[in-house]
Amino acid sequence: MNATSPTDDPPDLEMPLWAGLDPVARLEIRAELEHVTLQGGDVLFQEGDPADALYMLVSGALGVSVLGGHGEQRRVARIAPPETIGEMALVSNAPRSATVTALRDSVLLKLTRESFERLVRRWPSVSMYLSRLLADRLRATTRNSPIAFSPATFAIVPVTGGVAVSDFAQAVLQEMRRSHGSGVEMLDAMPREADENWLYRFEAACERVLYVSGEPSGAWTSRCIRHADHVIFLARPGEPLAPEAEALICGVSSWQRHDLVLLQAAEAARPAPAHSSVNRLPVDQRLHVREKNLPDLQRLIRTSSGRAVGLVLAGGGARGFAHLGAIQALREHGFPIDLAGGTSIGAVMAATCAIQIGLDEAKALMHEAFVRDPPLNDYTLPLVSLVRGRKVDARLIEHFGACDIEDLWLPFFCVSSNLTTGTAHVHRQGALWRALRASLAIPGLLPPVLEPEGVLVDGAMMNNLPADVMADFQRGPVLGIDVARDLAFTGPGEQERKAPWLRRILGVPAHAPDIVNLLYRSATISSEAQTLKARAHAALVIHPPLADVPLRAWEQFERVVAIGYAHTRERIESGALDRFKLA
Repeated sequence: MNATSPTDDPPDLEMPLWAGLDPVARLEIRAELEHVTLQGGDVLFQEGDPADALYMLVSGALGVSVLGGHGEQRRVARIAPPETIGEMALVSNAPRSATVTALRDSVLLKLTRESFERLVRRWPSVSMYLSRLLADRLRATTRNSPIAFSPATFAIVPVTGGVAVSDFAQAVLQEMRRSHGSGVEMLDAMPREADENWLYRFEAACERVLYVSGEPSGAWTSRCIRHADHVIFLARPGEPLAPEAEALICGVSSWQRHDLVLLQAAEAARPAPAHSSVNRLPVDQRLHVREKNLPDLQRLIRTSSGRAVGLVLAGGGARGFAHLGAIQALREHGFPIDLAGGTSIGAVMAATCAIQIGLDEAKALMHEAFVRDPPLNDYTLPLVSLVRGRKVDARLIEHFGACDIEDLWLPFFCVSSNLTTGTAHVHRQGALWRALRASLAIPGLLPPVLEPEGVLVDGAMMNNLPADVMADFQRGPVLGIDVARDLAFTGPGEQERKAPWLRRILGVPAHAPDIVNLLYRSATISSEAQTLKARAHAALVIHPPLADVPLRAWEQFERVVAIGYAHTRERIESGALDRFKLA
């Protein structure tokens, strides 16, 4: 941290602290201020430090964090110009209650305790401003609102050889201007005689700034990364991490967002994987972009700037076929699907989106897998489960065995339930078929999946509509499709009509669900509290009317697909999905 003398002229900015004061009072306050510069990553003060000054942020961004119950740093707030920071401890004369870190190169104005107390005596309006500020922050703390991530500055940095950074950056710039407006500018070098104040004025004059570096290291690269809210690491599939980029493995800030973009060949039918060395980069998301492919580029920009549509599909047995109809309606009406996730059969349907299987092919695949030859009929002695699960494994390996989650065209996740820890387990990497198998493993019906993390079973037990997981990515609005909300067992199903004489002998009521149906329903009904929590994180949840569809009505494939299509189309035409339209 560098501080200059109080006489240095601070950058011209209308600060709330002196708003409404007459010119004489403003001059007196400005004379007391010290000009402070921080580099991205510098700590302004630590939790527990003595409170000796307050600060006004002129340019850049600050992150506020507190120590959690397990020793972790918990992010509390993100500070943007021209906010004030550190005033609470100064007023109360208590130690600092949080740690403040510069998220980017930042310029601040410092007011010491002595100067503050002197100014408050002379200018009571300063105290009024601080009282309002403290009240606003107390209300925000009481609401416990999540930190919204809305990036305005982006950095593009190559991390392997063979990357045409300039061509890629120009394509991103042109498409961002088309989708976000003309206020997007690109900077690929530091102008001569420019300093941090110049960069601040440059950013302030733009809506978004794209910083571009042609090298994985160096002074300009470091500056690009420090100034970025969102960093794009650019790589070629199969190319090793450049030696100069090794420092990035440990040098990323948890307050920034980092994506790895793999530039795929224009004709690629399936994404080629990254070199193992590139996998060491700590990134939030991996994205695959084909060269000169406009839809891929548009998806990248939506995903980077918080405008992506995340589709979340719930489990629900045969009712899950409705997802296929809903996806068909969305595609026909031009709604993008940028990220996909789900639980149980919803995870399987979301995987077809992430692989970008055509709708006709997806329908044929699901019909073959569940209707023509149902896989859940290889019964065994029920030591672990009623079904061996070998047919399910074989089907998943046949259709998804060649794919890893991180090498799908769309970012994807699915959820299983960890019986060892009693928590939901989110799958975001590794073999796709095995993650789907865990998400489908209805306890008692299918054998669990045993992983180092624990014993994994159907995700619907913990989180059947994981809209909250998708929302935590902060990539844009979440659209959920819930196929398990309707009542079940409202009438006798096909299975209950079988062997009535055996039911009479055993004293089982004629309409009582059989054990398989009971296991299905037990696994697909999350707690009401969890369902409400998940739905609260979605911008919209579509609920196709499926109350009269039994959970094992695989033979109703066409009808259930049609219900999902008709209901989604109806919601689209009513305007309910307008917020998800492409810009």
